[in-house]
Amino acid sequence: MTTNAAAPADETIKCAICGAKIHAVHMHLKSDHPTVTAEEYQAQYPGQPMLSQKAIDAIKKREAEKAAQAGTIATVSKHTPSAAKKVVFHDLFGLGKNAATLSASGKEIMVTQCAPLPEHESMIPEIDPNYVFNLDVLKTMMMGLEMRIPTYLWGHAGTGKTTIFEQIAAYTRRPLFRVQHTANMEEEHIVGGWRLRDGKTHFELGPLGMAMKYGWLYMADEYDFGRPEVTSVYQAVLEGKPLVIKEADPENRVIKPHPDFRIVATGNTNGQGDETGLYTGTNLQNSANYERFGVVQRMDYMSKELEERLVSQQGRIPMADAKKLVDFAKRIREEFDGGRLGNPISPRSLIYAAKIGVGKRDFKAGLDLAFINRLSSTDREAARQVAQRVFA
Repeated sequence: MTTNAAAPADETIKCAICGAKIHAVHMHLKSDHPTVTAEEYQAQYPGQPMLSQKAIDAIKKREAEKAAQAGTIATVSKHTPSAAKKVVFHDLFGLGKNAATLSASGKEIMVTQCAPLPEHESMIPEIDPNYVFNLDVLKTMMMGLEMRIPTYLWGHAGTGKTTIFEQIAAYTRRPLFRVQHTANMEEEHIVGGWRLRDGKTHFELGPLGMAMKYGWLYMADEYDFGRPEVTSVYQAVLEGKPLVIKEADPENRVIKPHPDFRIVATGNTNGQGDETGLYTGTNLQNSANYERFGVVQRMDYMSKELEERLVSQQGRIPMADAKKLVDFAKRIREEFDGGRLGNPISPRSLIYAAKIGVGKRDFKAGLDLAFINRLSSTDREAARQVAQRVFA
């Protein structure tokens, strides 16, 4: 797509229709103004930029990578190892160079950007240009990945545990395999099993074996929903050792970890059981299993400023409205912490409330649909009173 004017120096551009801060007009039109085409927008607002500088740079980089790949793809074997490279942490994530993005000694932090096989590139998540990183959590998670230390991230629902790993995978170009754990999960769902194909039985590797073989980032999501006797299958892998599948054929019996393989996990608890009563179905876990996670981090709610940025960017609303929604969330969480409400509100629910509020032109209605209607009758009334005070 061509632009009629250069984008301003700011990372985002402004939609001439609604004033939202965006990176690509054509994508914004599809999601927020589906009746307006890019051509109509350009005709109605001549001279307005269609892409931010960040989007332009990303497109140029992607085109260059595709051109380079096109010249070499014919010579790439399915068994060619990835050629990872070291890049500067703050440059890779677009954070800017400052004291917070440097090491404790003031030096630039170098991190790995992978070069996966072409057939695995579809497993790399898309970069979300509106995602707001919690810098402290990001640095800790990257430390775990760089040092090959299994990492466990836990906290309340909707705080962004899964999303931060998805965005890390996107920026570092790591193919990501996300495995959702449930009470019905069996060991075979993780390591694989014998399957009938074309009248013959074949052993088919499960997601863990595939991730280890090809160097993917394996995310064991909702880890504490799994049964301890099943999650014990991870123990040798968490120690950095090969995966041994006793039932497999000789070719797949021992899977050694690829140099780029990493394993991370998320959960609502730290394995010691649910202390809040909110997460029915989570299990008290085996301490020996959890002891093998070398990095365990709690994902708390964002700071007020970060959450305001997140809700504004993801919900595509003015900062003034985002501040009110976050103020509502802060008060609700204080009521929950004090035992006066049964549920806190997550950033995810706030973003839904923002989007619904825009559609209904009423953020209280957005909060009703995205959060309040899930509460008990007593809590609904208390939450609506909080919303009335905030949005009076």
